[in-house]
Amino acid sequence: MINSFSEFITGWNFSGVQSIIYLFFLFLFFMGLIKFLLAKKLSFYSLKNIILSLLGYLLLAISLCGPLDYYSTEIFWVHMLQHIFIAMISIPILMLSNPLPILLWAFPKYVRYGIGISLNKTGYVRKLVVLLSNPKIALPMFIIILWGWHIPQAYNSSLFNEYIHFAMHFTMILSSIFFWWPILGPPPVRTSLSHPQKLLYLLIILTPNAALAAIITLSSSVIYTGYIDTPNHFGINAFDDQRIGGLLMWLPGNMIYLICITIIFFQWFFSEEKKMK
Repeated sequence: MINSFSEFITGWNFSGVQSIIYLFFLFLFFMGLIKFLLAKKLSFYSLKNIILSLLGYLLLAISLCGPLDYYSTEIFWVHMLQHIFIAMISIPILMLSNPLPILLWAFPKYVRYGIGISLNKTGYVRKLVVLLSNPKIALPMFIIILWGWHIPQAYNSSLFNEYIHFAMHFTMILSSIFFWWPILGPPPVRTSLSHPQKLLYLLIILTPNAALAAIITLSSSVIYTGYIDTPNHFGINAFDDQRIGGLLMWLPGNMIYLICITIIFFQWFFSEEKKMK
């Protein structure tokens, strides 16, 4: 049982499936970055993008290999914080960093060429990205995966089976990538949404996220029974743990969407003002 933050932050594990996959992509990033620098291509990839990439990978490390994952099967609010870090912070930051050029440079030239063909206008990978990043698909997919994994039976199963736990996070990462794509639109598929459409898109997600959080927070009993027999870390019992987790999803979770809405609104305002000059 842990009772302090200093104990909490020592919880790291690099042996799980998701940790190994994360380390593989981190290795690709650094390999690509080194080759990128040696080829003197830095002018095509700004320092800002490198910093964003490093920040995104650091937050993913904390989420997938660090305390947020280490204690996610014992503390519900930690698991909710983990999902916020993954789907609402780490993934958007990595997408803002335009990660594809660096990752491509990790591979030999002939592999880069093959990947490039699959990403051109007639390439099958590009067509798949265009399909899955379509707001009519990306938004429902994100909501279904969010709600689906919070069905008690599915959620409790993820606490006791490493592969189900991995499947939860894998599908969340994929759905969050395609959810944020219409907003951020990194290359090679740029977003076609206007500022008003982006605002509507983000406003729609507020309700299902808040509704799920409200159900969890206001429940009169422990929904996720897998936490009943876990240690009461920080002196918090399973019922209070669940309420804290629901509140984290409700307030900080929706606050991130509201911050994005505010940023997009001002981008729209200034772009319209510029047109009028």
